[in-house]
Amino acid sequence: MADNPHAHPPVMVSVADTPHAPFIFFEIAPAVGFTNGVVSLTLSANRTVIGQDGAVVNEQVVVAYLRGNVPAAVSLRQAIDSALLLAAPTLEGKAN
Repeated sequence: MADNPHAHPPVMVSVADTPHAPFIFFEIAPAVGFTNGVVSLTLSANRTVIGQDGAVVNEQVVVAYLRGNVPAAVSLRQAIDSALLLAAPTLEGKAN
């Protein structure tokens, strides 16, 4: 924070856990947008099915549509950056 005098300290938010929240696995975010203050992200994952002729078909299918305001998108970006930092190799060559 010393480098950026305008930076705000992180805000800790209390979150209630629920056993019914879905796990969303995705491989790419093929579409993004911004309209009327809402950030839009579409997430997709590969699905392998048997086609009509019996051939194996791989296709991307939408698994989630994420929508949120700018502060929500910033929070998501910070969470992703933090997770990627944990996955980064250390001096020993292994992720944290």
